Amino acid sequence: MKRLTPLFLVFAVLLFACSLPSTVTPTVPPVVTEPPVVTEPPMAPNAICNEVAFYLDPSLGSGVTCETILESTSEMEMYPQHTLMTLQGYPLTGKFFEAMIRVYPVAGYTAQRPELVPSFVAELQSLTGGAPAPIFGGTFDSPHLPFLPIFPAGQVFFAQYAVVPFQSGSGIRYLAEYAQYTAPVNNTDLFYTYQGLTADGQYWISAILPVNLAMLPADATNPPGGVSWEDFSNNYDAYITDMVNQLNAQPGDSYLPGLAALDALVTSITVTP
Repeated sequence: MKRLTPLFLVFAVLLFACSLPSTVTPTVPPVVTEPPVVTEPPMAPNAICNEVAFYLDPSLGSGVTCETILESTSEMEMYPQHTLMTLQGYPLTGKFFEAMIRVYPVAGYTAQRPELVPSFVAELQSLTGGAPAPIFGGTFDSPHLPFLPIFPAGQVFFAQYAVVPFQSGSGIRYLAEYAQYTAPVNNTDLFYTYQGLTADGQYWISAILPVNLAMLPADATNPPGGVSWEDFSNNYDAYITDMVNQLNAQPGDSYLPGLAALDALVTSITVTP
């Protein structure tokens, strides 16, 4: 069984959309991790693009590519004009997603997708206001966490959830994998994401940062354990539940990059309209 291709095509177009490039150098429920404790102000921003700035530690990259992605009204890839910052020199390469941070205008995205974006905003505000995370039940139909951009694939799971404030607002971070089929948890597709909202509600921050974990297979070419795809799919719910438990049990520094370093990056983000 092979991965379906529409998701790849959508993101291929999304990542290479018309832009204005420049370079700046510089068990259920899931275990909820403690938010990072910020004991001192973050370093001064060294990565700046349009309305966005953050501190990029040298361990996470050597610089960023700054782009203004133009609005798309295509049914399969609808999004407003927004800022995209792609990390250069990120520790992991050859992953399904590049390491990137996007900042969307909420009003523009709401105008395009009024049936989805307002509910995402309300849910994110509820979570950052102290509401408990939804109980993940190990299936595609289970409740999931808010995520932008919108694309035709399902959130397979979430793990290592935490509420994390940033300089201009607050958000949530978690590990996830998206797919259109019963995909194994693997190091090509696994990523850390931060979904945040500025305090004034004007901007949505979406960070996608690939992570690896030594215990996971390199990719999703084969189902784990040498079983057939049919047997694996028939037992997928139990498999995903077990994997979420295992991911939650891992200390943050067992991931590459470490979760604390990624938290520090998103904590440093500022958005100035």
